[in-house]
Amino acid sequence: MSILQQFEKSSLPLALKWSLSISVLIVLVMGLLGWFLLTKQEEVFQRQTKTLGLALVDQLAFSASEPLLADDAFALQLLVNRQEHNELVVGMQLFDLKGKSLASAGLSPFDFQSGSGEELLNILQEERTGRGWVLGEIQAEIFVTPVQFKEVTAGYALVSLNKRPLQRDLDALLLTLMQATGGMILLGIILASILARRLSQPIRSLMQASEALSAGQYPTVELASRGDELGKVLNTFNQMASGLEGKEQVEKALSRYVSPNIAKRLIEGQHRAELGGSTVEASVLFCDIVGFTEMAERLNPDQVSEVLNHYFHYISLASSSCEGTVDKFIGDCVMIVFGVPETDKYHSLHAVTCGVLIQAIADRITRQRQSVGLATVEFKVGINSGPVLAGNVGGHERMQFTVVGDTVNVASRLCGLCSPGDVLITEESTHEPGLAEHIRFDTMSDIRVRGRSQPVSHCRVDIDGFSDAEMIKKHLETIFPDQAEA
Repeated sequence: MSILQQFEKSSLPLALKWSLSISVLIVLVMGLLGWFLLTKQEEVFQRQTKTLGLALVDQLAFSASEPLLADDAFALQLLVNRQEHNELVVGMQLFDLKGKSLASAGLSPFDFQSGSGEELLNILQEERTGRGWVLGEIQAEIFVTPVQFKEVTAGYALVSLNKRPLQRDLDALLLTLMQATGGMILLGIILASILARRLSQPIRSLMQASEALSAGQYPTVELASRGDELGKVLNTFNQMASGLEGKEQVEKALSRYVSPNIAKRLIEGQHRAELGGSTVEASVLFCDIVGFTEMAERLNPDQVSEVLNHYFHYISLASSSCEGTVDKFIGDCVMIVFGVPETDKYHSLHAVTCGVLIQAIADRITRQRQSVGLATVEFKVGINSGPVLAGNVGGHERMQFTVVGDTVNVASRLCGLCSPGDVLITEESTHEPGLAEHIRFDTMSDIRVRGRSQPVSHCRVDIDGFSDAEMIKKHLETIFPDQAEA
C-alpha cells in the first residue's frame, strides 16, 4: 500500500488531512517557484558578469591598440594603472603576440601558476572568457581579447574581474528570495489550516450529528445558508433525520396498539397488509380476571379502569420478559401469544413461565394494594400449544394481525374453567421442548369444553414446584426494580 493510500485511510481528522495536503502542495509549488527564481537569477548574474568583463576588456583593448603598435610602454602602463582603482577589477595585463607582458597592474592569474610562455600564449589565443581563479577571498574570472588596429592583431588584453562584490549582491538577493519564499510558505500553511477548518466544519458537524443519530437522537445540522454540494448533503441529512424521528414516533404510537414487532415490520415494509396468513406452531395464553363483573358493579368506571390499567401494565411487562406478544386486551382478559410473529422453538416453555410470572406479579400487586386499601383482583391463566393461523383478519378497510384456530379456542375455554391463582395447560403443551425439565404437573384429567366434541386433556402447573424459581425472581426484580420482596 502506498504512502498516499495509507494517508487517505488513516484516522486523522479531515481538517488535519486537508491542512497537510494543502500545505504540502503549497510547499512544493513555492519551492519550485523559488528554485526557478534562484536559478534564473544565477543565470542573470553570470550574464551580467560576462557582459561587464567583456566590456572592460574590450575597452582596454581599444584604448591600448595605438600605444601597443607604437611600443609606448609608458602609455600602456598608465592605461592599466588607471583601471586599478575599480574595486571590481583584480588586475589588468597587456601582452604582445608572443605572450610577453608589456604592462601589468594588480594581480594576474599567471603570477600564481607555472608554465612555459608557449602555454600562456595558447591560453591568450584560445580563451576569451570563462577561466576562474581564486586567491584567498578573491574569486576572479579572466576575460581575454586580442588588441587589434585596423584588423591587425598587435597583442592581447587581459582583465581579471573580481566576482566577490557581485556575489555578495547575488547572495543578498538570493537570501531575500529565500525569505520571501519561506514567508509565502508559512503564510500558505496558516491560510491552508484556516481554510481546511472552515471546509471541514460542516463535515465535522455532520459526523457529530451522525454519531448522535446512531445513539438514538435526532439532531439537525445548521445549514448556514450554503448552496453548494455540502449544503445539499446537510439538507438531505436533516430531512433523513426528520424522517427517522417521524418514523420512530409513528412506530412508538403504533406499538401501543399492536405488537411492537408487528409495528416495526409494518414501518419497515416487511409485513404485508393483506388478509390471510400462514399456519405456525405457537402457544396461546389467556389471562382472565376473577369476579370482574361484581367488581365493576361495586366501583365506578374510573376506578375499574385504574385497576385494569395497573394490573395489565405489569402483565404486559411479564409478556415481553418471556418472549411473548400481547395480542389483544378483551375487556378484563389478556391474550398473549408465543412463537408469533417471531419463531420460537421453546414457545410453550416461555408461555408457562409467563403464566407463573403473572401469578407471582398479581400476588405482589395484590398485597401492595391491600396495604393501602385499594381494590384487588385475582387471575386465572389457561395455556394451549399447537398449530394456529397467524395473519391479518378483518376487512380491507380495517384489519388486525392475530392468531386464530382451535388452539386459540381451547386456551380460552381452559382459562374459563381455571380456578383463581392457577395456571392450567393442555397435554399438547407438555410435549413441547424444554417444558418437562422445568415444570412439575399435577395428574392429567379430561374435561369437556363448550363448543368442542372431544374432551381436552389438561393439568395444573405446580407453581410452588417450578424448578426455575431463580429466573422468576430475576424477572420480578426487573419488573419491580425499586421494590424488594420481603
